[in-house]
Parts: sequence; C-alpha cells; structure tokens
Amino acid sequence: MRFFYKRPNPKSVSEELETLMEVMVSDMFIYLDLFIFSLIFTMFMSPVIPSLFMKILFFLSSYAFFYSLYYFIVSKIMIKK
Repeated sequence: MRFFYKRPNPKSVSEELETLMEVMVSDMFIYLDLFIFSLIFTMFMSPVIPSLFMKILFFLSSYAFFYSLYYFIVSKIMIKK
C-alpha cells in the first residue's frame, strides 16, 4: 500500500511549512489566540466570579494581562534578535 502513495517533493513541503509558520507567528493570529485563551480562562473562573459585570471585567483584565506579557516579553525579545 505504501507504494501507491506518491510522496510530495521536499521543495513544496518546505514552502507550505514556511507559509504555515508565517501565519502562526503573525500578530493577528497571536491576538486571536490570546482572546480565546482569555475567554476560556474566564469561563473556567466563572463559577467563582459573582456577577456578569465582574466576569466581563475579569475577561478584559486577563486579556490585557496576557497582551502585556506578550508585548513586553516576546515582542521585545524578537526585536533584539
């Protein structure tokens, strides 16, 4: 069965991987990932948080915290390299 499968050439594989890496490290993808991570974190903490206003405030503060961690740690390291 292995003989029926034609392997792609390495050049096309490397081009696809480069495109994938460009998307994965783009700022928009990272901000979307931070948004989803903050949303999940807020959903896990929702039984402990008493009101809807506090849940929204917690979500915004967690997003701001994760965004600032990304900006001050990862972005500063990438600029120096």
